Amino acid sequence: MSKYKVDKSICVGCGACVAVCPVNAITIGEDGKAHIDQDKCTHCGLCQQTCPLDAIKLVKD
Repeated sequence: MSKYKVDKSICVGCGACVAVCPVNAITIGEDGKAHIDQDKCTHCGLCQQTCPLDAIKLVKD
């Protein structure tokens, strides 16, 4: 199965993905980067579409 992952080297913690996630699966961690809770994620793709830096990618396990 595939899942969305945040490339921490690109993410600046702007919060755009947090704002659009319909199930609140994304938070900004203490490191200032986005974190995706895979148990909550429904794979809708809104985070990836919204990220202005393309820091979120769909990757295979």
